[in-house]
Amino acid sequence: MLEFIAEILSLFSTIALDIQEFFFRSKREKRRKLEEEKGLPRKKMISPYNRVAILGGYALLLWIVVSISLRFFHFGNEKNDTEKKVVKIKQLLEKEKKFSGSYPDQLEIIKRGNPMRKDLCNDGWGTIFKYETLENSYILISAGEDKEFNTNDDLEFN
Repeated sequence: MLEFIAEILSLFSTIALDIQEFFFRSKREKRRKLEEEKGLPRKKMISPYNRVAILGGYALLLWIVVSISLRFFHFGNEKNDTEKKVVKIKQLLEKEKKFSGSYPDQLEIIKRGNPMRKDLCNDGWGTIFKYETLENSYILISAGEDKEFNTNDDLEFN
């Protein structure tokens, strides 16, 4: 149904653009005749098709700039991303404990095959969290920026 609506909108926009182009050409012909009769310099006139192409180019350029900017500003937020993931992991671990009576033996269990959680067990730097269960709690460790455990930049959560 959406494809049909998209086709109808595309058809109407094409027709509207053709109508605008028709009127543009007749206006340009009149202008060129007037310029010849009066000896005026030629006025630059941009057709509707060219306007659409120019606007499309600007939209593409804007999309590229925004994409690069978002990618650029995302770097350096790995610690923040890790902390957000830890909050989500804690919520899921508590649900798991409430459901089964204990924390899971492996962290991967909280994913439950959900594709939206495929990277949940990786910290902001892409390293898999170290997860250890204790009697009534757990320890969650991120390797940190250097991606190696047991160093000064490790982040520990419990």
